[in-house]
Amino acid sequence: MARVIFQLLAIQLVLVATAFCMFKSSQKIKGGTKYQLQQKVLTLGTSYTIKDDRNQPAYKVGFKQLGVGKHLQLTDPSGKNEFYSIKHVLNPLGLAKYEIRQNNQVIADVSRKFNLIGGKKFSVSSKHGTYRIEGNFRSREFKIKKDHQLVATISKKFFAIGDKYGVKVEQGQDVPFILSLAIVVDEVAHD
Repeated sequence: MARVIFQLLAIQLVLVATAFCMFKSSQKIKGGTKYQLQQKVLTLGTSYTIKDDRNQPAYKVGFKQLGVGKHLQLTDPSGKNEFYSIKHVLNPLGLAKYEIRQNNQVIADVSRKFNLIGGKKFSVSSKHGTYRIEGNFRSREFKIKKDHQLVATISKKFFAIGDKYGVKVEQGQDVPFILSLAIVVDEVAHD
């Protein structure tokens, strides 16, 4: 009897794993644009260079102002035109919370969710809609979903040396906003 139950459980496990793999393989970005996000190592504070898939500078990230909590800005390569700013909001529980701002108006709240099972999750409530970021800090692989649809992936697997991430963004998305979310994930990974 125990052997039959064990076999049924094994069959169920195989079926669930197969269904998961089929679902996971259908959740890939087929088009989209790739960006390379690289944190500059020899600078005071946090600074990033973001290059497009032709290895050309596309965006720049640096400190916006000094104060309590980090406050970064995402600009064009010249640093003159700000798309978004990213502010770390100190929180008494120690969980990561960030605000993404545009023209000094909060347009998104990013909160890290506590997860006992493993992996990391963030919820994003924004003027663009509700997003969910899931992934693993150890492997540095994350997925950004909007309404259960994959809109971007963040991956460190292509870069073994240095602090570089590949970010692939689905067509039709607000690229600077998605890159701001990727920067939040990287900031939390270094805390």
